[in-house]
Amino acid sequence: MKLSHEERKEKRKEVNRQYQLKNKEVLKEKRKEYLKRRNQNRTEEQKEERREKRREYNKRRLQNMTEEQKEERREKGREFNKRRLQNMTEEQKEERRNQLKEYNKRRLQNMTEEQKEERREKRREKRREYNRRRLQNMTEEQKEERREYYKRRYQNMTEEQKEERREYYKRRLQNRTEEQKEKLKEYNKRRYQNRTEEQKNKTITPH
Repeated sequence: MKLSHEERKEKRKEVNRQYQLKNKEVLKEKRKEYLKRRNQNRTEEQKEERREKRREYNKRRLQNMTEEQKEERREKGREFNKRRLQNMTEEQKEERRNQLKEYNKRRLQNMTEEQKEERREKRREKRREYNRRRLQNMTEEQKEERREYYKRRYQNMTEEQKEERREYYKRRLQNRTEEQKEKLKEYNKRRYQNRTEEQKNKTITPH
């Protein structure tokens, strides 16, 4: 019995689907090779244009996501990068580091001073958040070890290094906004309240 046009169309779709499922990995590799060749034939201008379009697309997509979806996306990204890094040779890792350096260099050059400051603030906030979580997960023994390490590190500094450190913190404090100063006050207040009596006495009467 002769098949109708629609039936033939559906049959072709099914055959293609089965073929794709059966040869998933082979097709994946072929696509990688094709995209690699296509990218190599692009001019720098075309590559930059493509990156810009990709950034714009990701930006729009991110704006429409819920916080839960964003966290899920970040987690998937971390897992993917972890697996990718594990399968890399030392040479590939070095190449990746150099590519990232070049990318960040170009990105930084194209930023306004306002964007640079915003980026620095975001990085500082991420670092603070990371340190906060890390500190919360530490045992009392680990916290004590950490304090001892910083104590020894400070003692081994030259007077010049100590002075530089003081100047750095002084400048950092001067450049803070009122909101940041208020946050710091609150943090120090909570930190002091959470100290043991022994720690409070040490602060008041240093040996």
